[in-house]
Amino acid sequence: MFEPEAMRDKVEAFDRLLSATPPEVAHIRPAPDAWTLTEIVGHLVDSASNNHQRFARLRMGDLDSFPGYEAEAWVKAQGYDGFDFAALAGLWRQYNAFLLHLAATTPETAAGNAWASEGKSLTLESLVGDYYEHLSLHTEHYARRLAEVSDPLPPA
Repeated sequence: MFEPEAMRDKVEAFDRLLSATPPEVAHIRPAPDAWTLTEIVGHLVDSASNNHQRFARLRMGDLDSFPGYEAEAWVKAQGYDGFDFAALAGLWRQYNAFLLHLAATTPETAAGNAWASEGKSLTLESLVGDYYEHLSLHTEHYARRLAEVSDPLPPA
C-alpha cells in the first residue's frame, strides 16, 4: 500500500535542506512574486495540516465533502515570513514525523476510502502518494531558492 522507506527518504531530503539553511537567508525575497524560504516551509506546513485532516478522516470512511485550500492565499494570510524560521522548521519536522506514523499505521482496508472533490474521487492511497510527490517538488523548489538567496552579491 504505502512505501514507508520512500516516504521517509523524501522527508529526510527536505529536512537536510532545512538544516543547511543559514538563518540570515530564510527571509530573503528574491523577487516581489517569489516566496521566501520561510514561506515555502509555511506552505508545506499548510500541506501537512490539510492532508493530516484528509488522511485521518479517510481512515474512518469516505468523504463526500471536505474543503481544499488555496496555497497563495493561505501563505499570505498566515504571514509566515514574519515568523521565526527555526520554529517553523521544527513544526514541519514534527508534523511530518507524525504523518509518517499515520501512514505506517493506516489499515490496508482504508486505502481505497475516497474523497469526492471537484468531480473526482481521490483515494486515501493516492492522496498519501500525492502528498509525498508534492514534497519532492518543493524539495527541488526549495533547493533552487536556497541556492538563489545564498549566492553572494556581485561586487558593486
